[in-house]
Amino acid sequence: MKYLLIFTIVLSSCQGQEKVSCSANELFDSYQTWLYKTFPMYASAKGYGERHNKFFVNSLTNIEKVNQEQVNFIKKIEAKLKEPSCTSEKINLELLKHNLKENVDEFKFKSHLVRFQSMGGPHTWLPQMHNRIPLKTLQNYKDYLERLAQIPTVFKENIVLSRKGLEENITPPQVTFKDYESSMLKLSKGAPKESPFFKPFLKMPESFSSKDKESLKKEAKRIIKELIQPSYRNLYNFWSKEYYPKLRKTIAASDLPNGKEYYDYRVRKMTTLPISAKEVHEKGLSEVKRILGEMKAIKDQVKFKGSLKNFFEHLRTNPKFYAKTKEELLSKTAVILKTMDGKLPKLFKTLPMLPYGLEPIPNFIAHKSPAAYYLHGDINIGKAGTYQINLSDLKSRPLYNLTALSLHEAVPGHHLQIAISQELKDIPEFRKNSGPTAFIEGWGLYSESLGLDVGMYENPYDNFGRLNYEQWRALRLVVDTGIHAFGWSRDKAIKFMEENSGLSTKNITTEVDRYINWPGQALAYKMGELKIQELKKRAQDMLKEKFDIRDFHDVVLKEGAIPLPLLESNVNDYIAKAKSAQ
Repeated sequence: MKYLLIFTIVLSSCQGQEKVSCSANELFDSYQTWLYKTFPMYASAKGYGERHNKFFVNSLTNIEKVNQEQVNFIKKIEAKLKEPSCTSEKINLELLKHNLKENVDEFKFKSHLVRFQSMGGPHTWLPQMHNRIPLKTLQNYKDYLERLAQIPTVFKENIVLSRKGLEENITPPQVTFKDYESSMLKLSKGAPKESPFFKPFLKMPESFSSKDKESLKKEAKRIIKELIQPSYRNLYNFWSKEYYPKLRKTIAASDLPNGKEYYDYRVRKMTTLPISAKEVHEKGLSEVKRILGEMKAIKDQVKFKGSLKNFFEHLRTNPKFYAKTKEELLSKTAVILKTMDGKLPKLFKTLPMLPYGLEPIPNFIAHKSPAAYYLHGDINIGKAGTYQINLSDLKSRPLYNLTALSLHEAVPGHHLQIAISQELKDIPEFRKNSGPTAFIEGWGLYSESLGLDVGMYENPYDNFGRLNYEQWRALRLVVDTGIHAFGWSRDKAIKFMEENSGLSTKNITTEVDRYINWPGQALAYKMGELKIQELKKRAQDMLKEKFDIRDFHDVVLKEGAIPLPLLESNVNDYIAKAKSAQ
């Protein structure tokens, strides 16, 4: 890909040059202001502006307008790149151009016509909206009410786009949406005070008068009962009677219009590498084989009599590996996180100021959600990062996976990396809050291995859980490419994962449906982790006893989430400087 070469050239051209005044910062500021004005929820998440009462208008006209505005920004960036005074800003300019170019390329495939994924949609993120917006002042609460009143419009916009997708044969696969509409039905009825939309009104700031509190609650209940619940019933009817029956019966991205080209694009986007689906598939098979060998070693270590397949089944079915209550699973997670907090200085010189919290995934979406995920916070709006863990179906949540899962989603994984990125001082704002999935998820998977360095895997079963999760990401390379490029069926993908891991059948099915609905995204984890591990080994081999893991991590995280080729250049530069200092 073109930008891979550009990053190398830019790094070379910047060596030894003094910083020169460049008006690129005006362009970056202009872009950031455009982002805030164009995407109101993003602005709210960053605490930008005095009012937080709007949504992005999801009309075809507005989506096309936004695409053209991004094209215009690309033209401005290309002009700026020709200015000699902007040499020191070339990396920032190229990164912004790269981000915008990806959005423009994605637009060509009309993926904006797919509004629902197996793990969620507008009907599931809207009830969690309060976790992403300021809720500190009386005006904040009034703005939240204004947003709630607009939910019927949000659903109508998504229905219009979905119907357009049906017309153009651009839909998600039907097979992955069994029981999907149950969350719509749940949110269409019940007492308003029990609705997740009412949650912010259960505990309001003490500074609010009793009169204001009662007024806010009364209006919230009215909006939920008269506007939101009927809109959920309308969405449920659309989904169950009109949309779901007409969803495509195929599962591969290659079956979509321009599907092969689309999946090739997704492979490049999600890995940030000039690599083919075939190469990714083969790398996955190689990693699966290697990790199986390490799993067998643990089976032998615990003296299990039987095959590796028998061992997997033992781990899936033995009650001793599972929490008996939701409270037990939550408390064990909390202990793991607090223990890891105390070990972070051994691995990092730079730690974020923003704290994080632990919460269950809401019940109304838990049945279609993964084992856990991370929601980023922001100091500007008074929101901590949040590690949400799935407490549903306890028999599918083995305790031996818990350490690796928690290290990935919280610390030293997503929370630490994203919070540090948000707090960086010497890069433009757009780089603090976004970046390639290959870096972000690659770091998350790499973080699981750091538990070995500080003794977090206290017994062979916990270490098997780490391998189980690493295997999960290796399997993704095989299964995602198998489905979207090589004609694999859903059943074949599920069987392959069952035979080569100790993951529960529930998790496997949820994951395979995710890969089907989100082509290429699953490739980012393992490809990113492999690159970070490769660079770490290179630094260790070349610096030997002078290697400091904390310095290495500072280098990896110092510029936020970046494409893997640029990360490699940064690490190579760090190695060269460290050797020179010796």
